[in-house]
Amino acid sequence: MKRLKTRHHLSTLTGQAFWPAAIPLAVRSPYFSLWLPTTVGDTPLRESTQFWNGSTIRPVGLARIDNITYEWLGNSTNPPGSAVKLTSIQLTPTRTITSVLAGPMNLTITYLSPIEPSDWVKQSMPFSYVALEANSIDGNKHDVQVYFDIDGEWLSGDGSNIITWSTQHVVDVDIEQVQLASPVVFQEESDDNLIDYGSVWLAMSTTGTGASSITWQSGNRDVTSRGLFTHTGGLDNSTNSTFRAILSETPTFAFAIDLGLISSTPSSIVWNIGYTRDPAIQFATPGTQAQNCSLLFMTDSPDPDDYIPAFISDYPAAAQRAPALDQKIIHDASNISNDYADLVSLAARQVMAGVELTTTLAGTSSVNEFGSPEIYMFMKDIGNSRRVNPVEIMYQALPMFLYLNASFGNTLLSPLLATQEFSTTLDAAASDLEGSTHVHSRSLANEGLAETGNMLIMTLASARASGDGSLVSQYYSLLRQWASYLVENTLHPGPDQDSADFEGAEDNTNLALKGIIGVRAMAEMSAAVGPQSDAELFNQEATTLIGEWTRLALSFDQQHVVAKYGEESSWTLLYNLYADKLLGFNLVNSSIYDKQTSIYDTLTPSTFGLGIDSDHPTVGNSAWTIFAAATATNTTVRDKLISMVRSRASFNGTSGIFPTIYNTSQGAVLGGDASPGQGAMFALLALRYVTCTHLFSVPVTDIIAPPNDWSPVGMGSWRPKSVNTSLVAGLVGGLCGGGLLVATVILLVRRFRKRAERRLREQHISVFPSSHDDTSQNSPVTGQARVMEEPDIGQISLPPPLNPGASASVGNTSIILPSGHPAGETSQETQVLRTEMENLRRVVQRIQRVIEEPPPTYVD
Repeated sequence: MKRLKTRHHLSTLTGQAFWPAAIPLAVRSPYFSLWLPTTVGDTPLRESTQFWNGSTIRPVGLARIDNITYEWLGNSTNPPGSAVKLTSIQLTPTRTITSVLAGPMNLTITYLSPIEPSDWVKQSMPFSYVALEANSIDGNKHDVQVYFDIDGEWLSGDGSNIITWSTQHVVDVDIEQVQLASPVVFQEESDDNLIDYGSVWLAMSTTGTGASSITWQSGNRDVTSRGLFTHTGGLDNSTNSTFRAILSETPTFAFAIDLGLISSTPSSIVWNIGYTRDPAIQFATPGTQAQNCSLLFMTDSPDPDDYIPAFISDYPAAAQRAPALDQKIIHDASNISNDYADLVSLAARQVMAGVELTTTLAGTSSVNEFGSPEIYMFMKDIGNSRRVNPVEIMYQALPMFLYLNASFGNTLLSPLLATQEFSTTLDAAASDLEGSTHVHSRSLANEGLAETGNMLIMTLASARASGDGSLVSQYYSLLRQWASYLVENTLHPGPDQDSADFEGAEDNTNLALKGIIGVRAMAEMSAAVGPQSDAELFNQEATTLIGEWTRLALSFDQQHVVAKYGEESSWTLLYNLYADKLLGFNLVNSSIYDKQTSIYDTLTPSTFGLGIDSDHPTVGNSAWTIFAAATATNTTVRDKLISMVRSRASFNGTSGIFPTIYNTSQGAVLGGDASPGQGAMFALLALRYVTCTHLFSVPVTDIIAPPNDWSPVGMGSWRPKSVNTSLVAGLVGGLCGGGLLVATVILLVRRFRKRAERRLREQHISVFPSSHDDTSQNSPVTGQARVMEEPDIGQISLPPPLNPGASASVGNTSIILPSGHPAGETSQETQVLRTEMENLRRVVQRIQRVIEEPPPTYVD
């Protein structure tokens, strides 16, 4: 009762109706995750902040105004500060903005955890900004000092662990570094989910507002640093070099700024916090030596004296990019409903904090066969287990990645495909990357149907939305093997099979449907990169299977899909319909969409919505409910399902960070605390991004210069020196819509370069190191993947030719064409390339007609 009452008090205090049990503050990785609980009282800003699993991490923020000290974050019990009055908390996809009254000043503190879908180097940086602005509410000037500190609890849940620290003064930046005295690489304690190595950082710029009055302390006891600030308004620039345990006279690391007499801050006061480790992860494929993977940003420089100042100096630009992305996401979501906008705003940082972008390149010369760095994204199964790249959670999260940048999907799938490419023991897909060092995984046999369907669906969806079918080409044989497994097993799941909810799934209609859609996905992938006979085979199998499924799955009165064949009174939240809609197959008859929409409307929900099926009516799943909402054929039922999830997301009567699995009656968390599976909240937004009907097996790297031309530039994304950066931006953003135009150009440039490479090979000159023989790339599939044949555009009538040697412009994307001629090039081949570029213009016009089709709409 007390906690339910708390929820009411918070709403009354701020006038807000959306109060999650925990609010994201600094949330960038599985090990850098700071949340503000709201379940414990009327003054959440005075409570101890937490790691995602609920363990305590206690940064403290203070403001001293006219000699009175106020606490704007945390609970400094000795000496105690005066409480601020919370006036609002605003959640956006990238920011949490708190507004408080501290005596005569209004303080606005923005916790910015950037989401950088178009700049993967920036996205890979596990750092956040804490920015403070102050404004007088009476119009007068007031004497203002501000303070922020951290301690060693970021590093370990065991307070007896010894930590060490140092203070560095780089050009225009002061940096405090804290780490374990005895780190153990790759070791994670199961009880606290913290990793036993790495460094925590607190840094400030020594330029800008208040820079001349920055003071600091490093390693002093928490009460010493906070007490000194409370009494004097500053610190004494001292270091206590007695290294000790995390909770032994709690070593604290702090920066304070004296702003003097002000009525407002001319610009934000910004503290920068982060958690880095190197290597980040270890990865191996069968038959290869394990490789250490570094966070992608370290390919620029692994030196903190470089990357921390770079992050700090990027704040003005980041503070503009974040609101722009927020506005885009919220605008799109609000077009569906305000409740839906709340859900995507809460989910976004949670999802991105569950993944890390890494590369094998840092500190090595490792490149792939295209001469570019291997980039892998790894996901941790936060809130459920310590598994890495859990397939069912990736399936839930995929819509957000498709919406933000579909190429994220390919980098998540790549490690899973690579570890299973040469498996001879399993016909089905693995459920994750097994083990803390991520060696070759083995699927539990009872998850085979669910995970195999997931993998085929995700592979096609990512290829569709990104326009990059290179994974389909490279792993075609493996994908075909999985599809064949589904053909034989999916219609009648056996008693040994589990659904995605790890429940017994014998004759489960939802699970069977997923597998059938997976078979249909294989048909499309075969049409793009495999022999036509495969495409025809899998298409026919999917058609036959869906016919049988429809006959078996419908209730006797034909009014809804049952949970299991033959159980007439049962029902199911048929969330796997979403894959059919996402991929635009129309494999499932539209009448079934209507019937399911009707049953959702007639079922009586509990307080927090519907269960996953009639056997589990009190087990709610936010991801599956939103998937079901995306398949509803009228907006009333759609919005009803969305509101069910939003009600649980806003419930702070029990602790837990936006869980995916919960009791629909009481709201108790059943699993998925802080799970990246909440990417499912973007399911409705993702529908418009997977509408391409063409796959291209040409990755971005096919138009990139040889390895020695590669260079990470500053803090930006990977980009080749010889190719205009707008091309890379267009490709990274996905090749659906206008990006298809770019893909066509890629095919032509690729053809030109292959000719040049072939001529040079005849002269015994190696241009591109590759493990593949070009002579086999266009051969029929016989157990090996092949690269998709280039489309024949030679029969298209042509508009006037382009000027030779000019740059081709497609929309806002500029592509610099080769201006020189490789050794041995003939004028005849130059003319061929020119003709192909002329052909391009007509192809562009034809593709443009496809992409101008309106997005899907709902019918009331």
